[in-house]
Amino acid sequence: MVPEVLIEPAREEDVVAIESLLERAALPTDVGPHWRNFLVARHRRAFVGCIGMEVLGSDALFRSLALAPAYRGLGLARRLHQALVERAAARGVRRAFALTTTIAPLLRAWGFHETDRAQVPPSIQATSEFRSTCCASAAAMRKDLTVLEG
Repeated sequence: MVPEVLIEPAREEDVVAIESLLERAALPTDVGPHWRNFLVARHRRAFVGCIGMEVLGSDALFRSLALAPAYRGLGLARRLHQALVERAAARGVRRAFALTTTIAPLLRAWGFHETDRAQVPPSIQATSEFRSTCCASAAAMRKDLTVLEG
């Protein structure tokens, strides 16, 4: 792990860097309307990763977990996820949903379980990420935030 990596709320000037990283990771890049719900990772002030969410009442769609290649495998994804869980819970989010084609095992390790897409609340189904072509085949996953990780 790289201890000097700071995780902090995104700033508006981070949007271009976030979108660029997401594009390189082949993830949806519609950050603009949601940037206030993103966290970023910085190492020596350089942008190295992000994670975000779309909050819809007591539900949220967790999305856009991406790291610069040199920062993968260091435990930073878990730190970003845990910081997002804490932020979501503080905002009253009780259930988190995620869509993935690649990181289902990681999400399971973090307490998510697969759920039928039809069981996902309509507000989450209406998000642009849920409706996008790239996520049509993605597994839907759910996590109950009322029991936080230890």
